[in-house]
Order: sequence, then structure tokens, then C-alpha cells
Amino acid sequence: MLLEALHRDSRRWRSVTPADLEQLIAQSDKQRFEIRDGSIRALYGHSIATKLKKERGTPPDILYHGTSDRALEAIMADGLRPMSRQYVHLSVDTEMAQEVGKRKGGQLLILQVDAARAAQDGIVFYVGNDRVWLVDFVPSLYLSY
Repeated sequence: MLLEALHRDSRRWRSVTPADLEQLIAQSDKQRFEIRDGSIRALYGHSIATKLKKERGTPPDILYHGTSDRALEAIMADGLRPMSRQYVHLSVDTEMAQEVGKRKGGQLLILQVDAARAAQDGIVFYVGNDRVWLVDFVPSLYLSY
């Protein structure tokens, strides 16, 4: 359907092939989409009302979350919450956390999440992709900066 719309709406997109879309998705840094059974779908559910069911997993011992200094007080009081997203997004490395945190304005802060202890205490982590883990909520006792 996407290819049909691209081909129909603009001459410059008429040469786009299924292989081009597959390559674009495969080379994306954040791996937000996948192609399954000929359809493209968002992996994180940013744009749908129904919460996506994700696969539970055992996270790395430490994960990271990029944020703004303006949000720190609320986060340390209330924990990490998904806000307008379906899940809290956590990064496996500080580079990804920095990339995410830069978009939030203010002074960049990287929070460290003690994911091993949180998981041991019953917090459920979900596999996002090879660089992102998802969680419903992270209480502040598992956070440091």
C-alpha cells in the first residue's frame, strides 16, 4: 500500500521498490519499523492507541536514559514514566541516550538505570531492539546520574 501511494502521488517516487524500503528500514539507526508479511509496522507503537505487546527479556545490568536537567526533579520524585509513549525507552549505551536526550532541550543529563536490580525486584523489561529496552515504569530508587 505504501509503495502504491508513493508511485501514485509523485513521479520521483515511482522507482522505489520493496527492496529499497527493506534497505531503508534495515539501515535505520533506531530500528523503529519492521516489514512482516508484506506490511510495514512501527515497533514501538508511537501512533496507535492499543498498547503493543512486547517480548519480555532480561536486560543488561545497566541501561541509560537521556533527559533534560529540567525534568530531573520530577523524575527523581516520581521515577521514569512513559509520558506520551507506551513505554519508557532505555538505551544500552550512552551514545544512544545522548542522541535521545538532546531532543529534550535544556542541559543534557544521562541517567543510569540499575536494570539488574530492578529486574530482580520484579520490574518487567521488554525487548525493543538491539539498542533499546522498554519498560512500563522505573522507580527512582533504580536511577542515578
